Amino acid sequence: MTARVPATMRHRILAVVIDSAIAAAVNGVAVGVVFALSTVTAVPILWLLPVLAVVSTAWFLVHTGMQGGRGSLGMRFMGVRLAHASDDAELGFGRALGRNLLWGLTASVVVGFFSPLFDSSRWRRGWHDLASGAVVVDVAPAPRPSAPVEQSPADVRPAPLPAPAPAPAPAVLAAAVPPAPSGAVRPVAGPASGPLPPPSWAPAPVPANRRIPRTLPVDVISTVPGVPHRDGRPAPAERVAPPVIAILGWDDGTRHTVYEPTLFGRGPGQQPGRRSTAVRDETLSLSKTHFEIGADDEGTWVVDRHSLNGVVIVRAGQPQRLMPGRRARVWSGDVLELGDRRLTVESAR
Repeated sequence: MTARVPATMRHRILAVVIDSAIAAAVNGVAVGVVFALSTVTAVPILWLLPVLAVVSTAWFLVHTGMQGGRGSLGMRFMGVRLAHASDDAELGFGRALGRNLLWGLTASVVVGFFSPLFDSSRWRRGWHDLASGAVVVDVAPAPRPSAPVEQSPADVRPAPLPAPAPAPAPAVLAAAVPPAPSGAVRPVAGPASGPLPPPSWAPAPVPANRRIPRTLPVDVISTVPGVPHRDGRPAPAERVAPPVIAILGWDDGTRHTVYEPTLFGRGPGQQPGRRSTAVRDETLSLSKTHFEIGADDEGTWVVDRHSLNGVVIVRAGQPQRLMPGRRARVWSGDVLELGDRRLTVESAR
C-alpha cells in the first residue's frame, strides 16, 4: 500500500461547499418544474413538497453512492476521496451512508461542523469519520521537492583547462638546400626563422587602445580585515559566524538554518532577543506564533508557544505531545508534527 497523504481542511471544506451547491441546484430544478407544470397544466402546487422530498432523497442516495466509490462531484473536483482508515480501499455505500446520517445528526446541533478540529492528529477525523472508520485522503498527492544539497567550497572543483595543441612541426630546409659537393659539410635541417604562431587555446591579445574596466570595488582594500581604511578610519573587526543551533526541513521542501532563538508561525510578532520567522501554511495548521527553537549549554530545545494544534515530537516512531510553555530537547532526526504539517530536525546541537 502506498503512503497516503491526508487532505487539507481547505480542500475538504471546498468539496462540501461544491456538493451543497449542486444539491441546491438539483432541488431548484425540481421546484422550477413543479411551478411550471402548475402554471401550464392542472398540477396543484401542493405537489411541490412531495416532489421536493423525493428528489432530495434520490440525490442524497446518488451522492452517498459516489462518496463510497470514487468520491462525490465536489471531492473529485478538489482531488480528495474517502478511504478506509485501516487500508486504502473504497469506503463503500453502507459506511458512506452511515457517515452522512451521523454527520447530519451532529450538524443539527452545530458542534458537528467543527468536530474535525477536535482531532489533534494530522488526519482531522470528525465524529462521523471515527464512527464509519473513514479518512479523507488526497487522490494524487504532489511529490514533495527534495531538499537542496549544500556543497562546501572544497566540493566545487574548477573545470579542467583544455590540453594545449601540439606545436607545429619545424619547417625543414633540407629540400631547399642544393646538393653539396663531395667532401663539403652539408647544413643541418633546423627550424624556420621567425616567431611561432600562438597555440589555439591562448587568449586573444587585448588592443592597446582598449580600456579594461575595473573588476574590483573602489575601496576594496577597506574590506580586508585588519587593513585600515584609506581615509584613516580604524580597521574593521573580523566577523565570526554564530554557531548553528539547528537545521529544519519542512514537508514542502523549505529549509531553515537557526542561529539564535527563533519564533515560528504564520505571523509571529517581534519579541526582544528572538528572531521571528513567518512560515507559509495553506493547511491553516500553524498558529500565528506556534513554537520556538533555541539552545543552551545542554543542546537544542523546542517550546510550544500555546498553539492551537500543539507540538508532537516523533522520535523512533514514538510520538510525545509537548506541554505548552515547557522546553523539550530535540535531537537530529526528530520529527515535529504541527497539525497537518511535519518538520524534520535535520541537525541539532
